[in-house]
This record gives sequence, C-alpha cells and structure tokens, in this order.
Amino acid sequence: MTTKQNEAQAEAIWPTRGQFLALVEAHGDNPWALDTETDGLDVRGPDSRCTAHYVGLLPIGSRVCCIFTIGQFEAIRSVVEGLNLVGHNLRFDLHALNLRPRRPYEDTMVSAYHRNTTGRRSLDHFAKVYGWPKIKTPDLIKQGRINEMNPHEVAGYLADDCLRTGQLYAITKNRGIFTHDNQVELAVTRMEHRGVKLLLPELRELGHEITRKTNEARNKLDLLGAPDNLGSPKQVAMWLQAAGRQLPLTEKGNPSTGKLVLQQLAEEGDDYAELLLSWRKLAKLTQAFINPLPKMARHGMLYPSVNTTRTKTGRFSYSDPNLQQIPKRGPMAKKFRYCFTGESAGVSGADFSQVELRVAAALAQEPVLLEAFAAGRDPHTEVAAQMLGKRPEEITPEERYGAKAVNFGILNGMGASRLSVELRSDLSTAHRFLSNYKRSLHRLNEWMEGIWRDAERDQVARTVAGRTRFFSSSEATRPAISVIVQGGAAELMRAALVAVDNAGLKPILVVHDEIIVDGLDKGDEVAMIMREAANSAYRESFGSVDFPAEGGSGPTWGHV
Repeated sequence: MTTKQNEAQAEAIWPTRGQFLALVEAHGDNPWALDTETDGLDVRGPDSRCTAHYVGLLPIGSRVCCIFTIGQFEAIRSVVEGLNLVGHNLRFDLHALNLRPRRPYEDTMVSAYHRNTTGRRSLDHFAKVYGWPKIKTPDLIKQGRINEMNPHEVAGYLADDCLRTGQLYAITKNRGIFTHDNQVELAVTRMEHRGVKLLLPELRELGHEITRKTNEARNKLDLLGAPDNLGSPKQVAMWLQAAGRQLPLTEKGNPSTGKLVLQQLAEEGDDYAELLLSWRKLAKLTQAFINPLPKMARHGMLYPSVNTTRTKTGRFSYSDPNLQQIPKRGPMAKKFRYCFTGESAGVSGADFSQVELRVAAALAQEPVLLEAFAAGRDPHTEVAAQMLGKRPEEITPEERYGAKAVNFGILNGMGASRLSVELRSDLSTAHRFLSNYKRSLHRLNEWMEGIWRDAERDQVARTVAGRTRFFSSSEATRPAISVIVQGGAAELMRAALVAVDNAGLKPILVVHDEIIVDGLDKGDEVAMIMREAANSAYRESFGSVDFPAEGGSGPTWGHV
C-alpha cells in the first residue's frame, strides 16, 4: 500500500466513555459521521428482527473513528442523540440503534438523490468517482454473520465507511447543495418507528372473500378452456388466439397479453379478457397482501419502509410491505383499508384535492383551470364545457369523465391509445378528443410543449425544489412533465408531512396525496395544517392556486 493510500485510511479506536466525551467537547457543534454494522436489514420498529452490533462515530474533518459495541454504546446514547449527525442512509442506522435524534440530521445519500434522482448513490460508487480507496464489504457482513467476525476487522471496515461519509459530506456541503430534506428524513424516521396496526380478523375475513372470488373467476375461465398456468404469457396468448382474439406484438415479437391489451378487449365486451383481468387482480392481492402481511406483523404491528430516495420524481414509495399498492378505488379499496389502524386503535387524516392538476394550473398559468379552482367549481366539468362549447350545467357525466381522464392522463404522458381505453372509444375519437383538449387549454399545452423542448435540449428536468432527473441520450424525455408536476406535488407533500409531524400529530402513513396520523378526531386539524403548509411552500411558483385538503377520522384507515 502506498503512503498516499495509508494517509487516506481511517484509524479505529475503542475509547472509554470519558475519552469520547472529551472528543465531543473538543469538536464543538461540528458534525459527526455515524454508521453501524448489523446482523441484517430488518431493523425498523421495536423488537426488530435485526439489530446493530457495532457503532462508528467519526468527527468530520478527522481520520480517527470511535468504535463501540452495542453494549458500550448505551453509556453514550443520550450524548449521541444531541450531536450534529451525518450519515449515508442514516435512517437505517437510527432504526438499528433505536436512536432518537433531538435535531434534524443530514444524509449524504439523500443529498445525492436530490442532485440526481436516477443516479447511483452507494458509498462504493462515490469512492470510485472521487478515487478514494475503499474497503470491500466483508462477506460475513453481507450474510448477516457479523458475530463470527474479528471485532478489529469490523472496526476497520466501519471506520472506513464513516471516513468516506464524512468526505462526501464535506464535498457536498462545500458546494452548497445540501437540501432541507433533513427535516423530512427526521419525520419519516419517526413515522417508520410508529408503525401501522394490522387488524388480523378483518384481514382474514377479506382473505376468505378474495379466495372465493378468485376461485369463481378461475372456474369460469376453466369453462372457457383457459390453460392451467394462467401466469404464463405464452400459454395465455395461445389460448386467446385459439379463441379468435387478435393480439398485438411486443417489441420482441411475442403476442402481448398485458393489462392495456386486456383492458381494450374487455371494454369491447370480451368475457375472456374481463375474467382474466379479474383473476389477475385478485391473485395479486392475495400474493402481495393477504398471505404475507400476517407473517410480517410483530405484536400486531407492521413497520413498512418508506423509500424517500427511490422514485424518479421525488414521490415516496413503500416496501416491506408496499402499502401504496393497496387498491385506491373499487369495491376492495375500503375493505383493505378497514384492516389498518393506529396503535391507539383510531386514526385521522386528510387528502389533498386534485393536487397535481393544481400544480400544473399554477405552473402553466392556464386560465380555464385557474378560474375553476378560484371559483370552487369542478375543473373537469369546466374543461369539458370549454372543449365542447357548452355551458357547464349541460355537461353529461360521460363528458365530464372524458375531460377528467385527459386532465390527469396528459400530465403523465397519456397518448391516444391509452385514452381510447379510458373513453371506451376508437382511436380516431381519442385523437380528436386530445386535439380539442390542447386547443381549449392552449396555455397548458404551450407550457408542456416548452417543457418537452427544454428537456430534449438539456436532457434534464427539475422539480420546484431543484430535485433533478437526468435523461440519458437513449431515453425519451416525455416523462419530464411528470417530474415537474408529480414532483411538484411531492415537494408539497414533503412540506405537509414535516408540518404535521412538527405539530405532534404522529403520522403513520403517507400514501399518494394522503397523510394518516395515529389518534381520533384530528382530521380537520391535519387538513388545516396540510393546506397551510402547501400554500406557504414555493409561493413564487404555486401562489396562484389554493391547495385544500379534506380530513376525516375513524377506527380504521377505511373510515377516514
């Protein structure tokens, strides 16, 4: 190893409590890099299946890292909770330690995500980018067998991670590109720790209903000669083609049995496609929720992971379990939500109204939408009236539905093919509908065209908060609208979550445009806080619209 590489390494020390306190006093209020080594990844919530075995704390600017076993850490826990902490995916370490920081912390992975929502964000990646020597993750740590390792080997690896985190922090901090997402991370950490209560009797009852409906759909498909393996696209395609169905080809030249194809057939009255879609949906619900949720619960509580650095637009996503995949509409939506509540056996919450459409209206300064929102009128009815040259009171439910489909769909890149499915129309009708829409909402259309031109030229799109998505030369830039509109709504949701958390209302879920908190009779308060937070954030961009929220309360999520 060269002298330069030696100088780039961290020194691991095992200080006493007194020695550590002396280092804390000497370092003042300057930041400390924190990292842990655990026996696995399931660290969220009390009594988690995995936990930290070693803790590393490095005063940033130093190359000396303090190493503690989890037993030794207890003697300094209260001191560490008051430090100015920095980490890379620090929320994981906080859960592993059951640590409750008394101040917002900063996360270099979150900062990297803000700068590039599609880029790589691991410490190993940044070590390569900046030419830092990096100790490879030991295989025993990957396998969760940390107890079999020599403590000094663990200490060397842990100290190296703390050093690289501190170096990355120094680089990003000096560039002035750290964000205010640290408050969001603190709110999400608390939310993950609270968890969501799973009502097993309600889930079992729902499971029986879904099983019955799945079997009914399967029996009807069997009578139509469906293959044994309905999960095989090849077998399903052969069955549909043998029954006279014309299927489009995929890019690889295979007959497509995707959701959009089946929806088009079902809208035309095809019983085969309608039954197959129903079976798939029910089977997916069983596989994703009915079967795994009881096994994932601990003492009746679920502790899902809230992914704040995974989507391309800045929206949150969920995993372990993915509660955002729970149906939002349809007969199963309420029944699923009746299976979840807060630890106090009651919940409250609020949902933003048409937040993405309001974001688009403000950014585009589209008069049709702005006037509708300002007057408290239904934007879909107003758009339909503008398109069809009618008075709003003359608009039929079908015409309003068509305008609603375009209002939301066009902001997510929906073209004529998808619209034809939504409208249950032929392709030419959908093309004509889109053309009328663009002509009637010309300011919105001009704004979108400008976004696409800029994205095609610069290969980049940014939310109102500066959260950035880069497009590669081979990628289509049409999703730039989603980055700006959906991403703008996501920034408002982040602001609302921080405000609700700061008010002490104990959020337990953030799903789509909805925030759910533990406790009854707080729905109106949550709605008021969400509205005030959204209306106060990014006023230069969104000040021309109001962001109302509607609240509710009840014994379960389904009652809100």
